[in-house]
Amino acid sequence: MIKDQIVSSTASTPLEISSVEDGVYRALRHEIGRLELAPGERLRLEELAGRFDVSLTPVRHALRRLESEGLVVSLPRRGSRVAPLSVEELEEIQALRLGLETFLARLGAEAITDAALAEMTAARDEMERAFRGGDLDAYLASFWSLRDACYRCAGRPRLERTLQDQRVRVERYVLTLCRDPEAFADLRRGPDTLLEACRAGDGEAAEVATRDALQWVLAELGRMLDNARAVPAEAS
Repeated sequence: MIKDQIVSSTASTPLEISSVEDGVYRALRHEIGRLELAPGERLRLEELAGRFDVSLTPVRHALRRLESEGLVVSLPRRGSRVAPLSVEELEEIQALRLGLETFLARLGAEAITDAALAEMTAARDEMERAFRGGDLDAYLASFWSLRDACYRCAGRPRLERTLQDQRVRVERYVLTLCRDPEAFADLRRGPDTLLEACRAGDGEAAEVATRDALQWVLAELGRMLDNARAVPAEAS
């Protein structure tokens, strides 16, 4: 249990209480990002407190933090739910990523090292193995690793940390995209073009490749979400 892992059975200090809250927050954030908690799913305080073996207070605080990140929505007298997937949120996420990732890709490609290229190549090979084996977790891990190897060469750690926050929000969209076999296969094209640009040390090509990949994801997911929204409307 989170409480057992973070605090002792003795009286909690403010720091320990904060640690319990952070543990609940991180666990819920992971479950939402991985679609283990589905979009629209009800988040009942008592159930969550019981599952994590904590009081209601850290659960409330964790839900407020998640709400501030757009991962949870709360309504008066109706409680909290996992935020639904929406084209509007995806547009916001991709707009932020476009600014961050195209900048990091350009600088990273221009300063790429042999070690980073080797890391990118290994990640691309692992992506292919994971794709062939249907291992989505390994696929996504190598997908991000390939890009991160390039971005680290930009030497902008603050921007990299900011990007990590956006990835938690976008990952549930990427997982949704990967449910479409054709889109899952096409998702490999972005890392391929970025890797080629980095091998050439071409910052402009890396920027273009990154922009095109992000815009493709937005277009594909926008189509999927629009279609999913149209189905209930047609049924009613």
